[in-house]
Amino acid sequence: MNLLRALAQFLAFDAAWFAAATGGAAGWPWVGSIPATAITGIHLWLNRRQVWPEAKLMLAILIFGVLLEAGLMAGGVISYAGTVPGQILPPVWIWALWLGFATLPNASLGWLDGRWLTQALLGAVFGPLAYWTGSKMGAAQLPDPSGPALAAIALAWAMAFPVIMLLSQTITPRREA
Repeated sequence: MNLLRALAQFLAFDAAWFAAATGGAAGWPWVGSIPATAITGIHLWLNRRQVWPEAKLMLAILIFGVLLEAGLMAGGVISYAGTVPGQILPPVWIWALWLGFATLPNASLGWLDGRWLTQALLGAVFGPLAYWTGSKMGAAQLPDPSGPALAAIALAWAMAFPVIMLLSQTITPRREA
């Protein structure tokens, strides 16, 4: 993947993340989900020669991500706008975000293949940063004080990000060197 395309894809996901969090915070989860769903469709179209392996990977990452979110919710680490007490699964805009995120491992994040420590460090830093930013936007709520919750998220993402990249390598081995 060329650098410009990788950067464009990563920035598109960032914009989709912002739209989903804004939609979730504003009580418009379906509207906020549109950009993430759109980049998912574009990604599958651009990878139409390998659409089934990509779709399998995206489904695997979606299931993994929803289970991760459900665990964080059940543990009281985070609650999302648009959920009710006792809700087991995250709201639709979180599902859309995971689909959008699932487009990254074989593309703009492909350079991280085999770099397990880097993956864990990036997960430990940027995972909690995303959740904290979402909470500041009103899309989620962290317990007060938020330090222990952010530490739990950092630990979860330090383990989750390498697992996601391993899923990518296992389900869709790299086509480009």
